Amino acid sequence: MPEIVAPGDRLGDRYRLERPLGTGGMATVWRAVDLVLDRAVAVKVPKEGWPEEYTRRLRQEAKAAAGLNHPSITGVYDYGEQGSVPYVVMELLEGESLAARLSRGPMPWREAAGICARVADALSAAHAAGIVHRDIKPANVFLTPVGAKVLDFGIAFTGPSTPGGPLLGTPAYVAPELVAGTPPTSAADIYSLGVMLEKSLAGASAIPAQVAALSRDCRHEDPEARPTAREAARVLAGAAGFQAAPTRGVPAGEGRWTPDVPRDGHQPTRVLDEPPPPAAPLPVPVRKPLVVAGAAVGAVVLAGVLLSALAPDSSHETAAPPLASPARTEPAASACSVSYQVDGTWPQGFQATVRITNLGDGEIEGWRLGFEFPDGQAITQLWNGSQVQDGSSVTVTAADWNRSIPPHGTAEFGFLGRQDGANGVPGRFTLNGGTCGG
Repeated sequence: MPEIVAPGDRLGDRYRLERPLGTGGMATVWRAVDLVLDRAVAVKVPKEGWPEEYTRRLRQEAKAAAGLNHPSITGVYDYGEQGSVPYVVMELLEGESLAARLSRGPMPWREAAGICARVADALSAAHAAGIVHRDIKPANVFLTPVGAKVLDFGIAFTGPSTPGGPLLGTPAYVAPELVAGTPPTSAADIYSLGVMLEKSLAGASAIPAQVAALSRDCRHEDPEARPTAREAARVLAGAAGFQAAPTRGVPAGEGRWTPDVPRDGHQPTRVLDEPPPPAAPLPVPVRKPLVVAGAAVGAVVLAGVLLSALAPDSSHETAAPPLASPARTEPAASACSVSYQVDGTWPQGFQATVRITNLGDGEIEGWRLGFEFPDGQAITQLWNGSQVQDGSSVTVTAADWNRSIPPHGTAEFGFLGRQDGANGVPGRFTLNGGTCGG
């Protein structure tokens, strides 16, 4: 029987397949080119001889992931069927799976906690939307230059397991109540997260008590005794030295989902050749692809200085000019670094991520980052903060939830921008009035 697809094939007269990237039990993921937007994408296609049920599963995976806008959930751009062959078009990721990382040996506890914190934050967003992943494991977590990404919502929404029937999910990570045929709830994902955290911490030394306790609590036999994803994200992020964003639509202290709770309506998938119109800032950001064909991707500026600053002047505390500059008299952090990374570009648009790292031993309480675009770029939408732009000068101010940067911790924001031709990176940054890069 011939292969379903081959290099050079076009799906939907739009996606030209280039080469396989990986193969799982039922599907192959291909690197492909979106011929309309001229960007690289990933396309999941079933393997030869797939059952008819897999078409429904692939479609529901696309629906589940496309309805979730979160930086730690792989973006889904499109779904289609070429004849009888279904396919899902996704964000193309650079990096490796957590399973591959663990195969090379133990990782530091802080790295493990940080990865699992981002996974927990992604699960919090999914659970708030009424979606249970059901297959959280290292092979379904991808480590990219900008953080962990959760993959494969293929068995989300699938009916409950039944005694004697096939067990959905990976046995070593499946919650005990699912083995008995109990309908899946968010607590089942937390059990899987706990097993993954335990495996990620194996071999690590000096694990903080709260991280070890959380790992045990997530694997509690009683689903009601397990923490919510929101709680797990808070504990792990705090231990790792950064703050997880609040999940949209989940009041503090809540976040547990059961099948009796109605799901929020999902927005249809959209593929844009221009950035979306400006919108009110959302705590859960929209992410664009990490790799784009024919474009310079991953441009990074790393800088670190800022050892002293002018003394505070209370007469300037009530006014906030558009751009933080050395002429300001407010205090700066004792030490910091800034990284600026272009995550992807498309015709007349781009996406970037900016990360501020506190290199000092004291907390940075409240931050305002200033920089200048070198080529006339303009921010069209920003998350995890607010911005003011005056010509080429930009000032980004912290959101309420990420205004504090602990010692050796980070704060991160991202944005969509408009560009016309050149898209150089800023050469100088100021933090609270003092130089932070140059």
